[in-house]
Amino acid sequence: MAKKKGGKSVALNVPIPPTEPMLPAPVAQTPFAGTPDGGSPFDIVTAPMSPSQEPQGEPYGRTYSNPSTRSVTPAQGLPGPEEPPEPHTYDGSQRTAPPPTSARSRTNFSPRTPRGPGPSATGDEPRMGDYFTKRRELLDVLKSLHSTGIQNELDLPQIVVIGSQSVGKSSLIESMSGLMLPRDTGTCTRCPMECRLQYGQVWSCKVSLRFHVDRSGRQLATIRDVPFGPTLFNAEDVEKILRRAQRAILRPELDPTLFLDDSDLHVFGVPLTFSGNCVCIQVAGPNVPDLYFYDLPGIIANVGDGGNEADIRLVEDLAKSYIKKPNCIVLLVISCETDFENQGAGRLVLKDPALRERTIGVLTKVDRIEFGGASKWLRMLRGEDQPLMHGWYCVKQRDLVQLQEGVTWEEAKSYETEYFQTTSPWADLGPAGRSRLGSQKLADRLGNILSNLVSQELPGIRKTVTAELDKVSQRLKELAPPKIADPRRVVITLLRDFTKNLSKHIEGIPPMVKPADPTDTTSTGLLHSLNEEYDRFRVKLHKTAPQFRPWTTTANVDSQTAQTMLDSAKQDDDAVGLGTTCSLHADEVMDLAKRSRTRELPGNYPFSVKERLILESVQQWSALAQECFTEVKDIVVKHIIRIVEEHFKAYSNGGLKEAVSKITSEQIIKCAQATTKKIEGLFQSECSPYTQNEHYFFAYKTKMLTRYKIIHQEREGKSALVTALKGYNPGNVHSINNTQWSYINQAINNLQNFGMTVKAEEFIALLPQHDMTPALDIMAEVRAYFQVAYKRFGDNVPKQIDADFVRGIDGSDGSDGLDVALMSMDLSTEKCMEYLQEPASVIRERTSLAGKKQRLEAAQLKLERYYRG
Repeated sequence: MAKKKGGKSVALNVPIPPTEPMLPAPVAQTPFAGTPDGGSPFDIVTAPMSPSQEPQGEPYGRTYSNPSTRSVTPAQGLPGPEEPPEPHTYDGSQRTAPPPTSARSRTNFSPRTPRGPGPSATGDEPRMGDYFTKRRELLDVLKSLHSTGIQNELDLPQIVVIGSQSVGKSSLIESMSGLMLPRDTGTCTRCPMECRLQYGQVWSCKVSLRFHVDRSGRQLATIRDVPFGPTLFNAEDVEKILRRAQRAILRPELDPTLFLDDSDLHVFGVPLTFSGNCVCIQVAGPNVPDLYFYDLPGIIANVGDGGNEADIRLVEDLAKSYIKKPNCIVLLVISCETDFENQGAGRLVLKDPALRERTIGVLTKVDRIEFGGASKWLRMLRGEDQPLMHGWYCVKQRDLVQLQEGVTWEEAKSYETEYFQTTSPWADLGPAGRSRLGSQKLADRLGNILSNLVSQELPGIRKTVTAELDKVSQRLKELAPPKIADPRRVVITLLRDFTKNLSKHIEGIPPMVKPADPTDTTSTGLLHSLNEEYDRFRVKLHKTAPQFRPWTTTANVDSQTAQTMLDSAKQDDDAVGLGTTCSLHADEVMDLAKRSRTRELPGNYPFSVKERLILESVQQWSALAQECFTEVKDIVVKHIIRIVEEHFKAYSNGGLKEAVSKITSEQIIKCAQATTKKIEGLFQSECSPYTQNEHYFFAYKTKMLTRYKIIHQEREGKSALVTALKGYNPGNVHSINNTQWSYINQAINNLQNFGMTVKAEEFIALLPQHDMTPALDIMAEVRAYFQVAYKRFGDNVPKQIDADFVRGIDGSDGSDGLDVALMSMDLSTEKCMEYLQEPASVIRERTSLAGKKQRLEAAQLKLERYYRG
């Protein structure tokens, strides 16, 4: 190697003395069993490939087989077996590749020789010149497409470098690009780095920042590409600018210009640990390969003290977001210094068979393989372990000593070549194995793979760009700003249409046959939902009925007998056993009646007894009525909100929707207050028993009194007679078998002669009186009045709600409705123009689509230029 001292170059003999233990010297090779030519274990079986698929000298799509059974076919265009090279002297000041000393060294380009579309090393000048020209054109069009930002809309072909932390990704990129990346202790890649490498007459480097997510990781509406510093013409300046660029990405809230002179270091704040935003590097130069790839932060398995555990998932998700794209070629970097099983990036990629089909592997730090540990890495290189579609490559980067001595990129490439030519086991490989050694061969292969993929996908990309452009253009037409000549007229028309629509819903419109949302009353029907609530209200009222038990508390009634009597009572009172009112027995009612007497004559009891028992039920009605109104109000309010949202959804930005919502809310509150007072008035009127419905009252009282007496007589020992009377059937001759039934038949017939139709069961009421008779009469009268009053209240409350609240909102009850209230808005021309401003969401969508259209048009233009030649 050469090291400059005082401006002079010192020639050093190579190979370089190792700074670490060297691998064991190669042993004499013996032919493998089953290989008649005694080929190297690195020879491979080549699948037939066309020239367009496999450039000369580059293996593509190889299928590795077991060394003991395979037939050996040397790779086309590769030299055959060679002798070991002899040591030679290399003058570093000349900065040229060491001269080949044997057939092992193929013809190489000088690091200073431009790799343009000129004569090829193979002598096939026209074909190779055309090939490199075509490849550069394809990568140029890919670069052009990426420069438009269209990669966020389309799946453009790209290479993504992925690996665990500290596996040598940065060194690999340096060896391919000639860049010097930050290498301080603790420094690592903390954001994606987009690298565009291309041939150029003069070396240059441009750095920019691409922001497409905010600090919390949410997608930005507009992608920002910000140039970062001037164009660089000295490779030594790149490390510093990249360090600053990464700091700018990690603090997106600051002006990027603050980072150019380290002013950001004086601004208080906490930077992100990792970011999805991107540092973009564009490098051109005479020795720069035509490549386009992304370098991602290294996969991490744990964080240090004070670190954020969420960073582990964040970095892995970031990698997955890139490699999941079908047109992404994965460059998997694996370090030979650490067991393969311990490297998370390998597990992430190789567990997916689909990813293996588009992954190319590279082994780094091959000079640090432990003694005797090369065999497992050789198996991977041969494709016998962890096989990949594009196979594995090996590279050797600058070691620590060379970095400290300032070995240049050109010198490092020469030393890498010498290392693989002189160090076992790499120096012992056959032609196929040697074609996968070195960063230059890797870069060439990546360029071939990428250009082939671009060539394959470009027609589809062209069609997709055209289709997306048509779609975006159509959507932009739909979002075109409206032209308004008379804003006041437009607003008034909107308000009138809204109130007309609301009135239709209040009057009642047919529901949808199969509503998508059963809770949406605009599709199920407003009045249907209100009627369901009124039905629930009446059921709750019915449950407040008095719960009378026409037997005494002292009666020895078991549970089965009690249930039998309740079932009997239910024949005329369907509220028995359902109520929320406390049950009262006949003797308890009688005791209340006796205690309530003041100056009444014997046998008479004050009306206050019945009034007290009636109020036991009625006092529950106020809460039930207010609960019903609250539910109705919620249904109506939600319904109106849906109508407002639907009618004014395009006018929220200028405040029209908010103004209508405010006035509508005020109208609802006004009607609700009036309705609440009316409902309270209805309740107060029910607290004083009153009815003119005499027919229904007396009919129900008679029925209940008869039922109560039947049950009571059964408990007083007359159960046999009562049962007989209840079971009397004049059509059954067998029931008339004695004199008493003859008397009953005769009595019924005589009453019929007077025009009175009675049943045998009704004779039970004529049985002798007992001391509970007044109690039974009170119970029957109270229960009869409840039946009259509850039906009346159950009708009046819904009627009042409908008249004063539901119809009161739109004024269909004759009052000033919402249409009048809305006319109190500020309807000046200036205010109406403000009302009609477009929603912010529409403006954002139109802005985003306009940017997307611009990117699509730029991509379309570049594609058309490419196809036109």
